[in-house]
Amino acid sequence: MRRYSWGVVLLVVGFAVSTGPVTRSHTPIASRWNYNEHLFPIFRDNCGSCHRSGGIAPMSLVTYQEAYPWAQSIREEVLGLRMPPWKAEDGFGDFKNGHALPAHEMDMILEWSSGGYPQGPRDKQPQPMTTPSGWSLGEPGLTLTMPEAFVLDAGTSETTRFFVLPSRTDAERWITGVDVVPGAGAVVRGVGVYVDASGAATALDATDTGLGFEQPIGQPFPTTPPIAVWSPGQQRVLHEGGFAHRLPAGADIVLRVHYKKTWITEGESFSDQTQVGLHFRDGDAAAIESMLVTSPAPLEGRDIVFTHAVERDVRLLAVLPEIDIEAKDIQVMAVTPNGDRVPMLFLREPDASWPTRYWFEAPLDLPGGTEIEIHALLRPGADTTPGTSLLGTDSTSPIRLLVDYASGDRQANDN
Repeated sequence: MRRYSWGVVLLVVGFAVSTGPVTRSHTPIASRWNYNEHLFPIFRDNCGSCHRSGGIAPMSLVTYQEAYPWAQSIREEVLGLRMPPWKAEDGFGDFKNGHALPAHEMDMILEWSSGGYPQGPRDKQPQPMTTPSGWSLGEPGLTLTMPEAFVLDAGTSETTRFFVLPSRTDAERWITGVDVVPGAGAVVRGVGVYVDASGAATALDATDTGLGFEQPIGQPFPTTPPIAVWSPGQQRVLHEGGFAHRLPAGADIVLRVHYKKTWITEGESFSDQTQVGLHFRDGDAAAIESMLVTSPAPLEGRDIVFTHAVERDVRLLAVLPEIDIEAKDIQVMAVTPNGDRVPMLFLREPDASWPTRYWFEAPLDLPGGTEIEIHALLRPGADTTPGTSLLGTDSTSPIRLLVDYASGDRQANDN
């Protein structure tokens, strides 16, 4: 809190008495927490990958001068559980790649934003945050780069393009991790990473006159699920326990890059040459496979329940939801043949604009005969906004979940 001399205080009081009521230009300081000592570490660790200079978000929060004008907006986003964009309810399934903002940090943000948003001691001013660079998972075994820079021109606000990156591998490899470094971080909103051994992507690329190709009409691509989905700020995962995605010899890696400008970057032109880094495992692995769970179409009523049978023993690894309808919450539960109910995922206010793969902290071992049960509570008069699916399927069903698993009848040698 700032200190003023008694002379200045008396001068201000005297001025107020002589001139009548004074309109306050600043909220009185009532917060125990200040930006320099308490809020900056929260913003840096939870928001800084997007809310920084050159980031995808429309404002930076990593200096006091940039953050305090947005104090009320920050408060509303935190209260609405919209930011940071992690929708899984803690305690209903355990995940290795994220968590909700802890309650005590939420309380600090709310008190600071409504209590005068003090800056704190000047001698505690934090060091400037450096721009993220390099690979978050360490040096990859194979780095692939878009063959040319894609230009998002000044007149285009949003678009999605696919880019083919030949792996040129001469033997089968096992992918244990995928990392992405965008070339234009201010406009790369998301990246889906696919393995294509069929040559379909190369053929589509050849028919498009621009760099890469658009989502084809009448020729669905991708036809298989992504091995990774990347969004700014989301934690990357290296698979353990011998699990990996198979990369056939000579297969292509295909990037689905979603470009989107904010009101800050509208009217600007950007050049992007995104890189993808692949991490490999030596030796054999337990192949990561996927099952697709879809809702009925159309949905009737607000309270929706549907199930999907698991026919054989499996080890569940992750869940990637796609929800094209306004939902209040989505609950995913595994119900075993003996009646045990295993929590998998609970989403509050799911947001289709931030695709997230939720990786379980430890695999869930489920016997054949288990049913995956999805309970969705829709908003009154919920609207459906069909989107192009990331999952290698059509988007007829408004609720879709990709469930990643490995066969439960064997485990790879993890040596």
